[in-house]
Amino acid sequence: MHDCSGPLWPCALTGAAAALAGIGGIGVVIHGSAGCYYYPSSVLHLPLYCSSVTDRDIILGTEDALVRTIDAIRDKYDLVAVLCTCIPAITGEDIRGMLEQAYSDSTRICVIDAPGFSGEYEDGFRSAIRAIDPPVSGGKTGVNIDGLSPFDPFRQGNFQEAQRLLGLAGTVAGAALPSGKYRYGQPLSPYTLHTNPDLTLDLGESLGCLVGLSRIEDAIRRIASFTGGADDLLEHDIPLAREKITAACDRFIKKFDPPHVALFGQCRTMQEIALMLEEYLDADILVIGSRNPPVPGKYRVGRARDYDTVVEILSRENPDLVLGSSFERYACPGAAFVGVTPPLRGTVRLHSRPLAGIEGALALFESVLNACMDHAKRRPDDPSP
Repeated sequence: MHDCSGPLWPCALTGAAAALAGIGGIGVVIHGSAGCYYYPSSVLHLPLYCSSVTDRDIILGTEDALVRTIDAIRDKYDLVAVLCTCIPAITGEDIRGMLEQAYSDSTRICVIDAPGFSGEYEDGFRSAIRAIDPPVSGGKTGVNIDGLSPFDPFRQGNFQEAQRLLGLAGTVAGAALPSGKYRYGQPLSPYTLHTNPDLTLDLGESLGCLVGLSRIEDAIRRIASFTGGADDLLEHDIPLAREKITAACDRFIKKFDPPHVALFGQCRTMQEIALMLEEYLDADILVIGSRNPPVPGKYRVGRARDYDTVVEILSRENPDLVLGSSFERYACPGAAFVGVTPPLRGTVRLHSRPLAGIEGALALFESVLNACMDHAKRRPDDPSP
């Protein structure tokens, strides 16, 4: 059975927890009820703490519950980040003032307002990083990698692919946020490369994004402008990836009709994937169901944050290829499916598969073409022998 109730995409609280819990040296306290803690804890699989306020605390004040939680962990971390949920936001407690009085010593505490009604996952993610204010140093070498959210099933693969491409371009990876490869207070390089266009951070000069072959090529050219390297990437690796994808898609189109596609996920990422599907596979992009606020682009976009909306979109569009999460797979079992956004349930995932970079593009088209061929072979009008 699938639990299809409630929103399909997390709110600002989970975004803030995802941004900070993946950074070394930070202890994250969710200041609220156990219910507020449960969802971020269950999807992020990282150490999180909770003040577990009760009805009594709401009436008499939550200070004791919060101080007790901070006292239990403060010696383990360089910084304790307190994420205020709906309870302190609605009751109006002065959490910052309370903690300033309770901790006049060297305990470093950062208070972040992140109630569920305060914004989207991406808003909480960015506001949490801004709150800890990572220092950017002009003397640091290498290139930062951002967008590595623990909520993303492709995070580790994206990190490894970004590292690989930076090495081939003649430089090294600097800090990686928030993959666990960055520790609180560590200086950042003045340059940053993005693995997720929906989670870009304002940390130094942007060198571009690694989703979409054209975007990858642009980013590598920017890197090459100050490293003097990347000839192999620009003259061999990227053209070879294009040739492989083009040849595989041409073989598919000779045998099958181009797919009619519905994509679900973060808006900018899905737009880049849609552009590649249209360019190489001649796909008909029906709609993008965006989990986060839509941004202008080439394709028709609608919000798809709840299951009923997903069902309505899929029933109306009737795609034969769906890219999305387990919810879309469940809602449209008759279509070919490729998982590109969480949650991805009911599948075994052992290796670090990327969605970004050259290998990410190759892996995406491999999955799409195999899914489409399997789907076509199940149909009674299948032309294959």
